[in-house]
Amino acid sequence: MAENKGFRLSRRDFLKASAAAGVVAGLAYFASKYNFNIFVTRDTVDNEELQPGWQYSYAPSICAFCSSTCDILVETEYKNGYMRALEIDGNPLSPLNEGKVCPRGRAGIFRTYNIDRLKTPLIRTGPKGTWSFREATWEEAINYIMQSIKQLNPQPYEFLLIGGGIPCANYKPYFIPFTLGTQIPNINGTPMQTCLFSDQVPIGFVIGGFDLHATDMMDDMAYSSLIVAWGTSGIPAGIFVNRAIRYAKGIENGAYVIAIDPRMSEAASKANLWIPAKPGSDLYIAMAIINYLIQNNYYDDEFVRYYTNAPFLAYEENGVVKLLEEDYDDDTVKAYYVYDEISGQIVKVPPFTNTNKYDVNGNFIKPALNTPQGLTYNGKQVQTVFQFLAQKVSNYTLEYAAQVADVPLSQLQELAFRIATMKPVTIITGLKGFFNDQAVQFRKAYAIIMALTGNIDIRGGWVYSAVYREGIEKVVNAYNSMVSNGKTKPGILLQRPEVLEQLPVNELPGAFFAMFPIIYVYNNPSFWMTGVPALSYAYNQVLKQQGKKPAGAYTLFEESGSYAAIKGQVTWNGQPYKPKVAMSYGGSPFNFKWDEYKQVLENTFYIMIDILPTEASLYADVILPDVTYLERDEFFWDDGPAMDRAIRGRWQAIPVLWPNTANGLDLFIMFAYMLNPQAGDAYIQWMARFAGVPLDTLKSVIQQEMPNYQQYLMKNNGYPPWGSFTAKAWREAQLNALSEEVNMPKEQILQTLRNNGVIVIKTVDDYFANHERIPWDLPAATPTGRIEIYSTILYYYVIQNYGYDPVWDPIIAEIPPNWNGGYAVEDGVYHSPPTPYNNPTFKPAPPELFFIEYKIPQFAYTSSTDNPLLMAIASDSYHKDILMRAWINPTTASQLGINEGDWIAIERWKLPNPDGSIPKLIVRAHLTQWIRPDTIGVPEPFGQRNPALTTATKAVNEFGNQPVSVMWTPGRNPLGGYHMNEQFTVRVRKATPDEIQAATQLASVRTPDTLPSQQAKVTTPNNSASQSDWQQYVSYGNVSTLG
Repeated sequence: MAENKGFRLSRRDFLKASAAAGVVAGLAYFASKYNFNIFVTRDTVDNEELQPGWQYSYAPSICAFCSSTCDILVETEYKNGYMRALEIDGNPLSPLNEGKVCPRGRAGIFRTYNIDRLKTPLIRTGPKGTWSFREATWEEAINYIMQSIKQLNPQPYEFLLIGGGIPCANYKPYFIPFTLGTQIPNINGTPMQTCLFSDQVPIGFVIGGFDLHATDMMDDMAYSSLIVAWGTSGIPAGIFVNRAIRYAKGIENGAYVIAIDPRMSEAASKANLWIPAKPGSDLYIAMAIINYLIQNNYYDDEFVRYYTNAPFLAYEENGVVKLLEEDYDDDTVKAYYVYDEISGQIVKVPPFTNTNKYDVNGNFIKPALNTPQGLTYNGKQVQTVFQFLAQKVSNYTLEYAAQVADVPLSQLQELAFRIATMKPVTIITGLKGFFNDQAVQFRKAYAIIMALTGNIDIRGGWVYSAVYREGIEKVVNAYNSMVSNGKTKPGILLQRPEVLEQLPVNELPGAFFAMFPIIYVYNNPSFWMTGVPALSYAYNQVLKQQGKKPAGAYTLFEESGSYAAIKGQVTWNGQPYKPKVAMSYGGSPFNFKWDEYKQVLENTFYIMIDILPTEASLYADVILPDVTYLERDEFFWDDGPAMDRAIRGRWQAIPVLWPNTANGLDLFIMFAYMLNPQAGDAYIQWMARFAGVPLDTLKSVIQQEMPNYQQYLMKNNGYPPWGSFTAKAWREAQLNALSEEVNMPKEQILQTLRNNGVIVIKTVDDYFANHERIPWDLPAATPTGRIEIYSTILYYYVIQNYGYDPVWDPIIAEIPPNWNGGYAVEDGVYHSPPTPYNNPTFKPAPPELFFIEYKIPQFAYTSSTDNPLLMAIASDSYHKDILMRAWINPTTASQLGINEGDWIAIERWKLPNPDGSIPKLIVRAHLTQWIRPDTIGVPEPFGQRNPALTTATKAVNEFGNQPVSVMWTPGRNPLGGYHMNEQFTVRVRKATPDEIQAATQLASVRTPDTLPSQQAKVTTPNNSASQSDWQQYVSYGNVSTLG
């Protein structure tokens, strides 16, 4: 077959993701066809020997190895009915990852062709905690599930739906509507406590974000003058490809890089200045910088004055700073007040808008940041939020911060001066670390730094994503329309749910996407037909009734309360609230605090749908094998946090490999209908409403196609080699809207997406040129529309429901490190740390050390560790030492008699478990000067002991068989609901022979013939594709031949 002539990339050019491709993509959004001919034989560096008589092609897709969701091309080969995937590369037309792909992305091939793939349904035959299963047909497995559910007779709220980072970033349109349609109020999301509510949501309180890395914002490091990589496992090198690209570009373009991290992380290794700040000192550094900016007038006066709520007048009452507001009769906000320097009067400003340039009557004003001394209003002494901020940080100097951080003062002086004087600046932090009482205020503090310096939505600073801009424009239009039509009153959007209801949930931008479901759905008993809200909310109410603080006052999809419920400690309306059924998809409960959550699985009927076994598989009652992302089509969606507006999709690259697997996304629809027909119909209705697609099209295709797939599944004990009825339904429902948006016929959209992978609709330069910057031209997705130095979410929802606590101070507050105390001891109760742990300047001496955990680039999650390619990298010679062992400083190690590779015990000795036991990790030591002498650090992804994981368990010989989560504290942060991992000290010593033996044991296998690696010996994979299948596959022109 003659290959098409067109845009050609050699392998070398392709892997370099040439800038030319990006330019072409930017100039020709709707080019009819590219030919990514990555099999050009004249390439002198080609490392593949193409075989005569074979045909080669590709399918564009989206990587599902982590939540970065990079755009990829999957290379395939075909000959005489044999078809398989060869390699994965980045898509050079992608505005997200710009043609780059990381080792994890390339290792997607090894996930699909992994011998450990789950290949058949399995039903438990032995005790939980062991590998004890029998093979079952799909009919048997489904009947067993339905019979078990019938016997348990659970109410909808007695189900737990468990998801991981992949569903969080990829499958919200499946997961969330499933809970709404089936009336299950409980999602336990494994990334929620370690990602969103310890990191991104506190930043979002200021800038109006929620899922910053996946949808809301891009750190535009390529254009930065200064990059501050702050915290353990800084994102630039710790996980996200799109940010690593921009980090590298920024360095190449001359950006000065400062890394603040107790260890020399991958990000820190590229820095001009490494500041090895002591754990627990970051908030003090941030507060000192805020003080420095204010005292030296280094803040961006115009931005802070006109685009933040810093000029809002406020007063203090009973120790709480409150905004001065005018209210309606229903006590909702009508207007806020500022002091106008032009008129010398206190004037009202609109409750929701992007700017403070105009009062409620449209008059131009100049709101003061500093009011005249002694200003009063209605008998209240008032001043601005800016003045309150200045007061709150006034005692925090760089000198004191250097003392707390135990670093030279000169380093912090350079840090502060560069942040103050270099522009644009971006601050980017890691997803690990800072799990402590301080986390909320720290994350909020450096967002305030970005706001004070005016680095919001400028090139080189924090730039909002295209999908965020599109969403906020729709919110503004809905708000203005409803106000003008008298359907609502002007107000803050936290108090105007009727406005947010006008948009599909999936189109709610940033903080609104979290705020609306938290307040008005999952924490709202009246939303649910049973009157029973989310378990996490019910648990908070139990704690509140006991006079305690909550275990996650502002959270979504947290597992807080699940463990307490299993122990019988949660009630609702006087009745026990206890889960009976758990079902996981695309995420392992192993990533929760495992020593607690495995007890949840031990005491529920646990259904697991996944690609590979996990540690949690040892507790599953039924395991259903899913297909990988290379084996299915999916719906079309936005290009993540990319600054350009682009549409993309996953396209099935190969036939379903293992004939007894099935598409898990399709199974959700089937399962909803199995629960009851009304739940199935409601699920589809919520899918349409959630995504904003026509219900009639979506439902019609599903009702027409699903019976065929169900019949095939029952008859053939597995899924058809090609196809997905949910993907077909989504795409047909989406195409009309897409066709109108991009002004392109539907067939051409399909053709272009199948060939190019992405369609770029609008660039960030277009948005800026069209005056669609936030908050310069459009409001942010905060309740007031401004960048919020004072968080209205924290005041109007959290404080008004749970009272004041410094953890959720709406402006800023000092939160001490609280070593071995604070909220880490137990849920809802603050324990004052004993001396010397109550001193922020405290430093331990060996054998007592600080403890940190961190991500490593090769492994996004624990599931990544069962990948032969990635494990080969991590276990190769020196990599094994630096990636799989605990880091300890040689000076400290010599004092403890520890040598390289020794097995050591790390014990949380000062903060034991509630039963008095001392949690510990038994791991090997890596001696390195690139970590503070008072700190020990451990990598995050290891510790699985399931023998079904033939690759992941290789790490047991280096890291042992316990996850880092055994070290997490019993207590949770009262706002974010996450366990603490940096609020205790540890004792480090050499491990005993008995400890080493126990730490290197794997779980018991009672049915070895059902291990997936053994099934691979007797199960034949499907690598077959007919000639007609191949002809259809290459009908878009993506084919090369040799010979």
